[in-house]
Amino acid sequence: MWFLVLAGTVALLGGVLFLFSPKTLHQLSSKINTAIDKMSVSIDEKVYKLRIGVGVSLLLVSALLFFIVYYLTKKYAL
Repeated sequence: MWFLVLAGTVALLGGVLFLFSPKTLHQLSSKINTAIDKMSVSIDEKVYKLRIGVGVSLLLVSALLFFIVYYLTKKYAL
């Protein structure tokens, strides 16, 4: 259950950053890429070109994950 909440939170934050603050997300991505330079992937430019679609998709995934957690909590009284 905690995994779904964590994944939903990450998707929510990512979606909000993609839609409202792409510069902050790009700076964060640059810092992460310099930290693990050998593992960096060159799809960043393609993702930033499609940032509206990616952001909306992440928000929808986040809403779905939070709904699943809510449903399972109500159904099984966790």
